[in-house]
Amino acid sequence: MLIKPLRKLNKTYDPHVHRQIQRPITNIEAFVSIIKCSIGTGCLEMPRAFCNAGWLNGVIGTFVIGGIMVYAVHLLIHAMYDICQRHKDASLTYPECMRFALVDGPPCLRKYAVISGIVDFFMCLYHFGVCCVYVLFIADNIKQLLDFYYAKYDFHIHVLALTLPLISIFLIRDLKALVPFNTLANLLFFLGFSLILLYILEDLPPLGERKMFNKIDRYPLYFGTVLFAMESVGVIIAIEHEMANPKDYLGFSGILSIGSFISLCLYAGFGFVGYWRYDCQVYGSITLNLPPDMLLSQLIKIMFAVAIYFSYALQGYITVDVLWHHYFSNWFDQEDQIIMEYNVRCSIALVTVAVISPDISIFLPLVGSFCLTILGFVLPALMDLCVKYNVGYGPYKYILIRDILLITFGIFGSFVGTWVASQNLKLKYGGKGEPNESLLYFTDLL
Repeated sequence: MLIKPLRKLNKTYDPHVHRQIQRPITNIEAFVSIIKCSIGTGCLEMPRAFCNAGWLNGVIGTFVIGGIMVYAVHLLIHAMYDICQRHKDASLTYPECMRFALVDGPPCLRKYAVISGIVDFFMCLYHFGVCCVYVLFIADNIKQLLDFYYAKYDFHIHVLALTLPLISIFLIRDLKALVPFNTLANLLFFLGFSLILLYILEDLPPLGERKMFNKIDRYPLYFGTVLFAMESVGVIIAIEHEMANPKDYLGFSGILSIGSFISLCLYAGFGFVGYWRYDCQVYGSITLNLPPDMLLSQLIKIMFAVAIYFSYALQGYITVDVLWHHYFSNWFDQEDQIIMEYNVRCSIALVTVAVISPDISIFLPLVGSFCLTILGFVLPALMDLCVKYNVGYGPYKYILIRDILLITFGIFGSFVGTWVASQNLKLKYGGKGEPNESLLYFTDLL
């Protein structure tokens, strides 16, 4: 369909007023969901990340990188609102907004509007990868517990045993129904983190024995961990779309900012204390540093496994939403919609189980590093650049400069993440040399 560029925003049209949501979520429910999508297994990797950066550089860098990520998401949602306002549409998807933005933007970019659907591909691939990581994490923790207390079984047996539980929670169809599970997951995460802190805060060595800064060639490893541990762009957008009061979502004191700040404090604090206790002897997941025969260690593993199980449906929500509502739903009659959506959900859950093997943990960071930087940095800045094209870039074109810097930052992040993941692939399958310990923080967990 040919879309003609529009020159001006329609300030009289408010997309939020015209949205029709069957089961809107409250501000509290949105806050709980933001915390849940921001905090996951990545927090357990932060002490290892601090080993690569040094404790002072790690704390500062976590807030700087996290702040840029949150700022980019703010730009994205503001740009999507402006596009909805300009085209008088209450709710447009990420790829639809990208298409309209490119059409309304600089003439040299308009021809690329036809490939805006690639946003769906990146979104599905990234969140599907997160689901695979979650299945790996749950299965690995169950295997460790059963291996210790009972007989040792093959890893794939544990993955297979998760099939029905994963399908069951994946059948939940809307964000509001997921809020109780998100709440339980948050409680289990915070309780697990508290128990770990109680253990590692005992007999801390002098802080002077730890590096404030590390060698610059180790920074990409730190950067990669922080960048890919914190953000779920698709979930953040979905929460805003489902809110009863979306105007409370953005801004300095908005739900997204407050939730993200709490998450950043947890990431920075946990990384700092974990590195302080274990130095570079810390594993990719700090839970592996706990004595395996200690009851507290087993309890923490159970808590995190259950919390990740409750989180599985929230990440999978985006994959289902894109595949079903954007593509598959058009294939079936209205009376068959619900049953066929359940079939799609079951199929996706089965695929996340079927593709799992220990080796997949090597490939997932490569997928995540590329998809997340494109979705979370490059495309939001590009969309904002296009939206502002017809209304101006401000004094000294500072908006244009800002967007170009964000795009550059995203491309740099993609390069760093791809390099780290490719090094792991080379060490795994190249057959030359011994793996460098510092390159294995992505896979120590698994």
